Amino acid sequence: MFSCHNQANTSLPDMTADLQQQCAVDISKEGLHKKFNTQAVHFLKELVKTHVSGHMQMGCTDLRKNFNAINIKDSSKFSLPTIYNGDYPGFGNFSKTNGVMCIQYEYDVLGGNWKKIELSSIRENDQKNSNESTKDIVADELYIRDLGYITPTYLKAVCKQGASFLNRLPAQAVVYEKGQSIDWSRINKKFDQLGVTTLDMEVTVYEKERLPCRLIIERVSDTLYKKRLTQAWANVKKHGMKGMTQQRKTRCRYNTYITNVSRQVLPANKIRQAYYLRWQIELVFKTWKSFLQIDKVKKVKKERLECQLLARLLWVLLNWRLLQSCNRHIQKDNPTAGVSILKFFKRCLAFSTTLRQVLIGKMPIRTWLIKVFLPLIENTACEPPAGKYTHYQIIYGLS
Repeated sequence: MFSCHNQANTSLPDMTADLQQQCAVDISKEGLHKKFNTQAVHFLKELVKTHVSGHMQMGCTDLRKNFNAINIKDSSKFSLPTIYNGDYPGFGNFSKTNGVMCIQYEYDVLGGNWKKIELSSIRENDQKNSNESTKDIVADELYIRDLGYITPTYLKAVCKQGASFLNRLPAQAVVYEKGQSIDWSRINKKFDQLGVTTLDMEVTVYEKERLPCRLIIERVSDTLYKKRLTQAWANVKKHGMKGMTQQRKTRCRYNTYITNVSRQVLPANKIRQAYYLRWQIELVFKTWKSFLQIDKVKKVKKERLECQLLARLLWVLLNWRLLQSCNRHIQKDNPTAGVSILKFFKRCLAFSTTLRQVLIGKMPIRTWLIKVFLPLIENTACEPPAGKYTHYQIIYGLS
């Protein structure tokens, strides 16, 4: 199981032949089939849990003065064959007929450590997961999450634990300034009167909870505004609604963020850069699907599916440790530099077979590092998109 090959193209005879060749283990395909059971799934879950909890520090940055970790969380979903509908049912437009696998994933972009990874059913949506995992919130850490995770329960728990949050303002959240709900048409006039591009306001959000925080509002370009209006009208038609309120139209003109981080730590002109760190998790998911093909599966018994997925995640985690080691070495001399996640994992496929030789003791690790690993990871530096910064530069620059 512990290889870079996707599950859809790997049969039981393939695995038995591999075990014989690589590890001198002689087992029939029937015998191997029986070993995919609930105990094996539990064993691999514990392995993943153990390795996720193992921390490795990356280079120091100024953000460490304010936060012990910057945690970003999201879920990745992909379709499964219909036979898994009982344990992993389909959902809505994503996959009505097939089953759906949901992977809840959280990692610390500051330290590079995985915080949590779980296989789950679509029945546990992001909002439910957010409310049920509030016990995992830690003081003095910053949490940046997608809108699907943002609830009053979650935000209240972050504040109660002495932690910090940064996220977009949910559409359903009512905003109050000095006890009065915000009129977005007046916000529009305020921008025109002051001639500014950003407002930073002390507000409370949600009608019942009234959670105090900062609201940072940025005016977007006319081109982006028109694009958002087009998307908003498409959603209105899709859901059979009669029209769109003026308030909603006006909100399309702005990026809106809420946070409980002080202005001294995160001034308004740094907010969007800090929130941009959340997109690193999309690169991780792209790596899993585009290069490692974790979403390519076929009809096998549930326990085998789960074992192979968990084993692939262990493979990713081991290579993630190598990525961290590279960054530690690089950032000793240049803290704003680092390795590209996409480039690195694309190269990982090339040294997967020889890495297994190291793990089972058939190749000395020093030999592997010099002859295989180091030549392959040359020219994998993270390069910024045009006119933007890499996440390494953003972290270092947010002091």
